[in-house]
Amino acid sequence: AAKHPKKNMLTKALGCTSFVEPDVSVKGFQKDDILVLTTDGLTNMVSDEKIYNIVTDIVEVATDELIEKANNAGGLDNITVITIKNL
Repeated sequence: AAKHPKKNMLTKALGCTSFVEPDVSVKGFQKDDILVLTTDGLTNMVSDEKIYNIVTDIVEVATDELIEKANNAGGLDNITVITIKNL
């Protein structure tokens, strides 16, 4: 999927119609799990392995470090990152 020509194609958008059906899934969120919400501005510039290593190293500084890595790799798109650790 990382190299698919339509990898950035939108499959759902807000504001196009008056009603939007959200995609919902339920996952367990165990103690010490880390949730990373990000845009392709990060994932296009930093590998999954590097993202994992940064987030699992020191989660408190992971967001800033990930954005810095993406910018240093070229920062070709907007970069949004949220990390949440279940304590």
